[in-house]
Amino acid sequence: MTDPVDPMTTFVALCAEGARRFGDDPRAIANFVENEIARLSQTERRQLKEQLTLLTDGGGSQKPTM
Repeated sequence: MTDPVDPMTTFVALCAEGARRFGDDPRAIANFVENEIARLSQTERRQLKEQLTLLTDGGGSQKPTM
């Protein structure tokens, strides 16, 4: 499921798979995505974090709360 060229493709694929599996449950989707990211190699995790940081302007994010 990982794309060594574009970490964001991996992230989008994980989000889509989480939505497919868990439907309208943001917490379950977020947990799924986080668990799958944790299974990536250290290099892939670093690249993904760098890409997400660029998108969020380094502001960070919070998990949805319910």
